[in-house]
Amino acid sequence: DGSKHYYSSHIEKNHCPSGSPLRLVAQDIHFTQFYLAPLTLNPALTGSYEGTFRVGGIYRDQWRSVIENQFVTPSVYLDAPAFRGFGKKDWVGLGVVLVNDKAGTVALTNTTIMASAAYHLGLGKKGNTHLTLGVEGGYHQRRIDKTDARFEDEIRSGSTSADLMNVSEDRSGFGDFGIGIGLTSALNKKMRLNVGFAVKHLAEPEYTSFLTTSTQDNLARRFRGHGTFDIDVTDKWTITPQFLFQAMSAANEIMVQSYGAYHFTPEKDISLRFGAGYRFRDAAQALLGFDFKGFRVGVAYDVNISDLDVASANRGGFEIGASYIAKIYKAPVVKPVIFCPRF
Repeated sequence: DGSKHYYSSHIEKNHCPSGSPLRLVAQDIHFTQFYLAPLTLNPALTGSYEGTFRVGGIYRDQWRSVIENQFVTPSVYLDAPAFRGFGKKDWVGLGVVLVNDKAGTVALTNTTIMASAAYHLGLGKKGNTHLTLGVEGGYHQRRIDKTDARFEDEIRSGSTSADLMNVSEDRSGFGDFGIGIGLTSALNKKMRLNVGFAVKHLAEPEYTSFLTTSTQDNLARRFRGHGTFDIDVTDKWTITPQFLFQAMSAANEIMVQSYGAYHFTPEKDISLRFGAGYRFRDAAQALLGFDFKGFRVGVAYDVNISDLDVASANRGGFEIGASYIAKIYKAPVVKPVIFCPRF
C-alpha cells in the first residue's frame, strides 16, 4: 500500500481453511523530511557537516484522524566528525540512530538501533568536493501485543481463544547492515550539491513472521538514491530542489520537493524556509522550516491524493523534526613574547 509511504508494518490474515498461516507484511521506515533524518537516509551522511557534533530527531504521526491505532514513528540520532583521516582534507564521521515504529491493533513495533561510520575524502586543491563511503550495522527488534488481536476465524466461530492465532512468539530480532556513497561539492560561489546512493539490508537478513519459530522470511534489499541542490538566487534568497528515489522488491517510490529560504542576516544563519513536494501516485506535501544559528526545525504535512482518498478523506501524515549542530572550538593559546631592547 503506497499510502503507508513511510513504511510501517501491519498484520493481516486472509480467510483460508483452518490452520492457514498468519501473514506479516512489513516495509521499511522513511520520512517526508528525509533531510532531517540523515543517518536513516544514508550512512554516508554521517558527520557530513561543519561542526563539533550534531543531534537531532524526527516524529511522524500518520492518519490519527482516520484510524484509532495510527502509525507513529519517532527517531533520534547523534553523529560527529570524530577524527581526521589519512589526508589533510579527510575526516571520519561516527554516529548512531534509534528508530521506533508502532502501528495497528496488535501494536506491531519495530525498534532499530544502527551505528554508522563514514570516511570523507577531500578532492581537489581547495577541498570543495568530498567523496564519502559509509557503512552501518545494527539490530532490529520486532514485537506484537496479542491481547487485542482478533481474526476472521475467531469471529466466525465465536471464540476468543488465542489458539486460533497460531502465533508462537510475540517478539523477534535480527542483525542488519548497509552501505552508502555520497558526493558533496561547491560547484561555484552560488551552487552546491549533495547526492548519494545507499543499499539497505545488504545481506537480506532473515526474520520471523510470528507464526512459528521455524517460519522465516527474508527482508529484501532496499536501493535508495537522493539529491539536494542549493542555489543562491540573491544574497537574501536560496532555492533548494531535491529528490528521493527508492526501490524495494517490486515496490518503488519517487519524491520531488523544492523549497525557498529567506535569509535575515548576511551570514545566512537565520532563515525561514517554505516549500512543497509531491510523492508520485500518492501525496502532495507542504513544507515549512526555520533555521537559527545551529538549530533547524521543520514541519511537514502529507495530503493523500491517491485512490485511497475515499477512506482517508485526503488526510495524511504530520511530521516535525529538529537538529542542532554544535560548534565548540578550542581557543588558541598564544605564548607571550617579551622584547628586550638593546642599548
